[in-house]
This record gives sequence, structure tokens and C-alpha cells, in this order.
Amino acid sequence: MEHCKQHWMLNTPILRLILSCSLPILPAVFLLSAYDLFETGLIARLCSTHLAALSFSAPITTAMTGVAIALSIATNSWICRIKSSVNPNSCITDKNELKSNVVRALVLATTLTFILAILLYFISPTLYALLGTQSSSEPAIELGMTSLVTTYTEIRLIGWIPLILVWQINGILRSFGHIKQASIMLVTWMITKSVLSYSLIGDGKCSQLLETGIIGAGYAHLISDTLFLLISLGIIIRSLGIKKHQIVKMQWIGTLKQMSVTGLNASLQQLYLPITIGILTFYIASIAEDKVALLSIIFRIETLGLFIPMVFTASLPGLIAANWWAGKIDRVKALIIQGVIIITVTQVVLACVLYFYAETIAGEISQSTKLQQYIEHYLIYVPISFIGAGCSMLAISTLNAIGKSANASILGFGHKVILILVFSIIGAWYASITGVFIGISLAHVVSLVLVSRLFIRKVWRKDEQQADVPYNFCELRNGD
Repeated sequence: MEHCKQHWMLNTPILRLILSCSLPILPAVFLLSAYDLFETGLIARLCSTHLAALSFSAPITTAMTGVAIALSIATNSWICRIKSSVNPNSCITDKNELKSNVVRALVLATTLTFILAILLYFISPTLYALLGTQSSSEPAIELGMTSLVTTYTEIRLIGWIPLILVWQINGILRSFGHIKQASIMLVTWMITKSVLSYSLIGDGKCSQLLETGIIGAGYAHLISDTLFLLISLGIIIRSLGIKKHQIVKMQWIGTLKQMSVTGLNASLQQLYLPITIGILTFYIASIAEDKVALLSIIFRIETLGLFIPMVFTASLPGLIAANWWAGKIDRVKALIIQGVIIITVTQVVLACVLYFYAETIAGEISQSTKLQQYIEHYLIYVPISFIGAGCSMLAISTLNAIGKSANASILGFGHKVILILVFSIIGAWYASITGVFIGISLAHVVSLVLVSRLFIRKVWRKDEQQADVPYNFCELRNGD
């Protein structure tokens, strides 16, 4: 049984509220972000062929992770709605209904992922051909690249169901208020995966195409995700006391309907980045094939550089939603303002560090002198624009939390697809790969205009919100 925590969310000082909800998950989010760059660095030290293969596979693997996150968001939203259906006097949820929700979500996620995995298995070779894996003028490189990318993708698809369910169960733990336990699970998961990657990627050579490198990375994902799926299932089954006979009594059609709206919208928002990566990969492969490997590095640097905004996307939506639907708009504004300030300060500090240590960092990431030069350019031109990217992430989470998911989708599409692609392609036209970096930076900066307009229209103009239907949160007791 869970007690309603609405009172605490509505009355705790803003900065204390932000820190108390964000700090417990900060280490987990940092390791989640750092792992991708760590894996990329290991592969980059191996050879550029493996790194290019990682870049070609990025649209599908990024989409896989995005779907996992989207399904987790949908599950959290559904569980929160059930938890909010409470006795007004006691504010206590129906535990049996929560158990049913957990089982429904896990079974539906498994079924949906299996169908998508089969679909991707058949279409991925065609997709990779379109992206340019078979465009090399050297047949040996073409054959090796195609083999690397398809084999790596097949391994990742086998492990997609474990990946989805690890995210699902971790989200369920957070929705029940077990934030520290969920964070410990994520940290342990990433440490285990890092150790496996270090061991399995190895220090082989490009001639050993199917023995180490990117293939070893694929097995590291498969083994660690499967292991932590079993651990997570044990924890959730034991905690909730789920029994076999409960499953056959569930109304699956109703479950699918309730999760579909939130899940589809969240999935759409998560797929914007893979779409952009795929189009950029195709474009770079057509104008500078030897620079494709850079895409794996720069997008993973960006992910790590934005880990503070990523923490806020996990911690702030619940706080903002609680205050919004309770009518405390001033507290919502304060949460947004302090979130923006923290993002701005941290991103400025990070940009300064990356600027002054660009050469050293580039040397650590890659041993290729050609790649190092462009990595330095990226570290010089782009990180300061992470302020815009971070504020955009905060805005999307806020809009989703206050029931403006359509506006959140528009912002995500405008920023991650339209702006980044348009500015990157224009930049490449004038200054090759360096122009792409400048274009990405400009896209992040221009997105601040969209963010500010949406915040003003949807949050600061309070009168427009009076006709909204209140969210189904726990009602406060009289006198609270």
C-alpha cells in the first residue's frame, strides 16, 4: 500500500524538491549516458571499420532503446493513474489492481517487442543498404561492413526483449516510490555491461571482423540485459506476490487501449532522434564516406553532455504535474525557472571544460589522427549549444506532464528533425563535416525560440489553462 505524497510535492521548497528527487538518480543516468561513449571509445581504438559499422547501426539501436524508454513511460503513466484512484479519506490504492497492471504491462511489452524484432530482422538489411553500407568502392570493405552491421543488429534484436523488460521493471519500481532501489539496479546493470564490453570488445584487428569489436559489444549487451532481466523479474514478482492464475483473468483489450495513447505518443517522440541519425548517416556516407565513423562519437558525446537534463526528464515531470493539476502554477513556473538555471550553469561549465581539453579528450576517444581533428572541432563548436538542447528536453518533459503531449511532439519534431537536419545539411554544403557540427550547434540554439514560445503560451498564460480537465491525482485532505 502506498500513501499519497502529494502534500510533500506541493509544499516543499523548490530547490530542495528538485535536489531530493534528482540526486538519487543522477549516478544511474550518468552511467547510462557514459556507457555509450565508453563502448564507442573501445571500438574506436580497435579500428575505423568497426566504428563506421556502429554508426550505420545507430538508427536501429537508438530506436530500440527509444521504444524501451517509451514503453516504460507508458507503464509509469498507467500505474500512476491507478494509484491515483484512491479513497479520498485514506489516499490508499488498490494493491490487486496494481499487480494486474504490472503483469499486463510486462506481457504486452514482451509481445509488442517480439513482433517489432521480427519485423526489423527482415527489413534491416534493406535499410542498411539504403544507408550506404554497400557503397564502398572496395569489395572487401563492403562485404566486411555489411557482415558486421547485420550480425551486430541480429544479436541486439535477440536481446531486445530483455532490454525492454529491464527498463519496464525499473520504471515500475520508480512508480512505486523505490527510486533508490531502481537507481542501484541501473548502476549495477551499467557497471556489469561495461566490464563485459571491456572484456569482449578486446583489442583485435580489423581483419578479425566477427570475433571481437562491435560483435563483442553486441554480446555484452545480450548477456548483461538477459542477466538483469532475470534479476529484475525476481525482484518484482517477489515484491508484488504475482500468481499465475491472475494472468488469465485480465482484460487485455482494455489494457491495450489504455496504454496505447501514451505509449504511441512517447514512442513517436523517442523516434525523432533515430530518424535524424539515419538521414545524417545516409547524407554523410554520400559526401564523405570516411567520416561516417564520426557520427557514433558525436552523438554519444552529446548524450553524455546532456546527462543533467536527462536526470530532470526523469525527476521533474511528476513534480510539475502534481503542482500543475493542483492549480499551483507559480510553483510550476519556479520549477521550470530553477531547472533552466541549473541546466544553463552546468552546461556552461561543461562547455568550458570540453573547450580547453578538446585535444586531450579527442586523443583519448580515438587513435586516428584524422578523426581526432574533427572530434576537436565538435568539442569546440557544439557543447555550448547544449544549453538549448537541455532546455528543449526540459520543455518536452514539462509539456507531457501538464497534458500538452501534442505540443511536446511538435517541439521534438521541430528541434530534432527539422532544425538539426536543415542546418546540418546546409552546413555540410559549405564546410563539409565541420559545417555539420556548426549546423547542429545552431539548431540547438534556435530551438530556444521554440521552447520560450511554448513556455509562454502554455504555462505563463495561466488563463488558457482554466478550462483544462484536472488530472486524476490524489486529492488533498481538508486543511492540507
